[in-house]
This record gives sequence, structure tokens and C-alpha cells, in this order.
Amino acid sequence: MRILGEKVRQFRKRKGMSQKELAEGICTQATISLIEKKSKIPSMKIMMKICNRLGIRLSDVIVENDDQLYRTFKKIDSLIRHDQLETANEVFTKIRPKQLRSNTDKKQYYYYEGYIQLVLNDNPDEAIFNFGMLLNQFVKSSHDMFAILATLGTGLAYERKQSYDKAEIFVKQAVATLHTMDAQAMPIGDDDYLQNEILIYASAAQLYAKINFPEEALELIDLALKKAQESQSLYLLDRLYAQKAANEVVLNNVASAHDHYYVAYALSLVTHNENLTQKIIKEMATYHIAPLQVANEA
Repeated sequence: MRILGEKVRQFRKRKGMSQKELAEGICTQATISLIEKKSKIPSMKIMMKICNRLGIRLSDVIVENDDQLYRTFKKIDSLIRHDQLETANEVFTKIRPKQLRSNTDKKQYYYYEGYIQLVLNDNPDEAIFNFGMLLNQFVKSSHDMFAILATLGTGLAYERKQSYDKAEIFVKQAVATLHTMDAQAMPIGDDDYLQNEILIYASAAQLYAKINFPEEALELIDLALKKAQESQSLYLLDRLYAQKAANEVVLNNVASAHDHYYVAYALSLVTHNENLTQKIIKEMATYHIAPLQVANEA
């Protein structure tokens, strides 16, 4: 990963800002100078705030190494987001440890290994080991999205082991760390960051629902929905509305649950999420919610 200092200078000039004005409340003027003249990258949090002030995306001024490994990780990430775990695993197994050069490479490797072990192979112990490798050896800042995802993953692995107290500790830590990251620091249009935020809130809500804290689950779901709606993102929207409805049933908010199940059902058809569609139909039957005649005819 490297920063394009000249690009930062160009964007600043277009905004009519001085280095001092760009730095105000974020960092020192000297830091801006180092970025522009020597392409020195500060902490990611500072860089995100600078991009937000300039009204640009992080990807406008930071580029990854254009190599095969980078493209491989992007492919794995895309496959996982589309629930194509078998294919993601096939791609992942082709990576060799000697290819891992940077800390970023190693963080991604151990995160995806942990995720695949947990979700595809149902092996929480291996998942905890891999997430632990990431957290203990390759993370320099708690404000690191892979660190937050690995912390969340560790919690979900303990949930699989039915160690609910440990699971709650790790999931709470992941959510709390995400909360402390200044919302204004997210660059406009950073879809990966946004989708990871939504994923963390949705996964945490799922845990709270399982350990019988539906109100806490709904708070997290509403946070995720707000993020998705503000950015006009469909990512996990069908799952979020289904989760919201299920928790409302537990709280006896029947009318609201009806409405949100209908929304979830329609979205699951739009996103072609057949597994979720069938799950929603089954839950609606269980809770004696009227069938979706209009949606079925459409």
C-alpha cells in the first residue's frame, strides 16, 4: 500500500485550501507536508479524516500493489460477500505463505483462513487460532478494520462453542471499537469500509438475539440499517430486515414484525437470496403471519 502525495496536493489546491487549513483539527501542518512531498502515510485514521475533508475516497490517493496476491484477496472477499464459500476456499488454498510479504497480506490471509474455518468448515478452534495470529502478531492499531473483524470472528467462534460469556466479551469489544472510530473519518464512497461496518453490526445483533437480548439486537440492527440507507446500499439489507422482524416477534411487536418480514421477503427476492427467502417463509408460518400473496404473484 502506498500514498500518492502529489494527488493529495492536487485535491487540496482544487479545494482552495492551505496545508494549515487541511490539517486543522486533524494533524500538524508538517504531517500534510510530509504526505505531499514524500508520500509518507500517517495513521489510517488521520488519512481517512483528510480524505473526508477533501471530499474524496481513500482509493483516490492510496493504491495497493497491483500484483496477483492483491487481486486474489479481492476475489476471495467478493466471493465471501456473495456467500460463495466453496469457491472462495478453492481460491484461498492456492495462496502460498511465501507470497505474504506485508503485514496487510498477512492480516488478510489469517482473517480469511479464520473465516473459512468458522463458516465453511465449522471449526471454531481453528478459527480462533487464526484470528488470534492476526490480532497478536500483525495488528499495530486497534482502529484497524481487520482487527475488528478478527475480534468479532473470535466472538462468533466462541458462540459456536457455546461459550456465550466469552462470545459476548469479544463481540462487545468489536462493536465498541467500531463506535470509537469517528464516523466522520470514513471517506465518502468507501464501500468496503461501509460493508464491514454493516456486517459487524448484523453479526453482533445475531449473537445478542441468540443469547436472548432482543432489545440490544434491535439497536445494532437499526444502526446497520441507518448506515445502509444513508449510503443507498443493498448489502445485507434483506438479512437485516429479517433479523429485525424476528426480534420484534420476541418483543411481541407483532404488527411491526409483519411489515418487516414483508420487506425482508421482497428484498430476498431482489437479491436472489433463496436460502433467506425459504427461512423467512418458514419463520412467518411459525409465527402465524399471513402469507405474501402479492409478492408471490409478482
